[in-house]
Amino acid sequence: MVHLIGYGRRAETGTSLPWCFPRMTKRAMAKILVALSGGVDSAVTALLLKEAGWEPVGIHLRLFDSDPESLAEGVCCGDQAAADARMVAAQLDIPFYVRDLRDLFREHVVEPTVEGYAHAETPNPCVLCNHRVRIPELLRLADSLGIPAVATGHYVRKIQHGGEWRLAEARDPRRDQSYVLYRLTPQQLERLEFPMGELTKEEARARARAAGLFVAEKASSVDLCFAKTAGGIGRMVATMRPETGQPGPLLDERGRVVGEHPGIAFVTVGQRRGLRWRSTTPERKYVAEVAPDTREVRVAPRARLLTRAVRLADPVWHEPLPSVAEARLRYQGPRFPVSVEGEWVSFLEPGPPLARGQAVVLYDGDRVLGGGTATEVVRGAPDTEPAGALAVAGSTGSR
Repeated sequence: MVHLIGYGRRAETGTSLPWCFPRMTKRAMAKILVALSGGVDSAVTALLLKEAGWEPVGIHLRLFDSDPESLAEGVCCGDQAAADARMVAAQLDIPFYVRDLRDLFREHVVEPTVEGYAHAETPNPCVLCNHRVRIPELLRLADSLGIPAVATGHYVRKIQHGGEWRLAEARDPRRDQSYVLYRLTPQQLERLEFPMGELTKEEARARARAAGLFVAEKASSVDLCFAKTAGGIGRMVATMRPETGQPGPLLDERGRVVGEHPGIAFVTVGQRRGLRWRSTTPERKYVAEVAPDTREVRVAPRARLLTRAVRLADPVWHEPLPSVAEARLRYQGPRFPVSVEGEWVSFLEPGPPLARGQAVVLYDGDRVLGGGTATEVVRGAPDTEPAGALAVAGSTGSR
C-alpha cells in the first residue's frame, strides 16, 4: 500500500513547447510523475514538462534525515529539502506528494556504504541509491497512481540504438550523471524522461529565473550528499563503526612503519592527503592496500598502483560489447580504452588507481554500454615488477 501526503492542485498547461522535447509531444497532456528534490534541476524539469503540455505530478522522496542544525549547502535530504520541493510545486501549481523511503534508503544505501568502507572498499552510494531505491520506487509509485511516465532532474539523455532505448551522456559533460545510472535497462528507459540532459546548468538557472522560481540560485547537491551534514563520509562511517576511526600504521613495501593514518574510514586507494609521515621518503607514496582486520595501511609509489585489469562483480551489459570500449572509473572522470573478456576488463594502457567497490562503467561514444563493481584489481605499470599482494588486490581484506 502506498501512503502519500498530498498537496496542491492541477493547473492549466503551459503555452510554449521547448526545443529540447521533440520526443515528448506524442505523450503530451499525459500525466508524468516528477521527482522534486527541492533543487533547481528538478524544479526546471517540472517547469519544462508543464510548458511542453504534460501534467506533472510532483513527488518528493524522503530518503534521509540530515542534521537539522547544519547550515551545509548541497544537501538533498531532510526537512529543508522537502519544504523547498513543496514550495516549488506550489509555485508551479502542480499536485505534490511526499513518499517516506528512509528505512529503505538506510537498508540499501547507508548500511552497505558503511559496511563497504569498513571492509576496505569504496562503494559509490549514488549508484546504490539510484538503482536500488530512487528509480525502482519512482516507477512503482507511478504504477500505483496509474501514471505512465516518470521524470527526474538527472543530466543524462536517452537515445534509440538498435531499436531499443539506451542511456547516453548529457550534452553538458561538466554535469553528466550517466556514470551513476549505468544499470538502467531499456524497459526502464522507455518510461523515463530526462529534460535536463539537453541543457547546461547555466541554461537551467536562466529558465528558473525567468519563471520566478525561488530555487534558481540554490546550491547544487553534491556527491555523498546524505553524509555532508555528518562531516563527510569518513566521519559518518567512523561514527557508525567506531573501530574504523582508530589510527593505525602506514607500512612501506618492505613492511617498515613510515607513518600513521587517521583510520581506515578516512583512506582509500591512491590517497596521499591526510596521512601522517614520520620522515620523507625517496619518492612520493600513496595508499596501496588497506587491511581492516589489523588496521594496517600499505603505501607504495604511484606506478605500482596503476590499474592493469579489473574483475567486475554483477556486471550488466545492455548490448554486445565492441572489441575496444572506454571505461570511466569515477563520477565525471576521464575515460580509458579497455577490452572485455567475461568478467575481466583489461586496460590497453595502465589506468589510475582503482579501489574495490568502485563502479566501472563502459561507453561507446556517448552511449552507456553497462558496467559493474570492481571486486579484484590487477595493479602496476608494465615496466614494474609485482610487489607481493600489490599485484592483485582481491576480496580477502586487502585493497
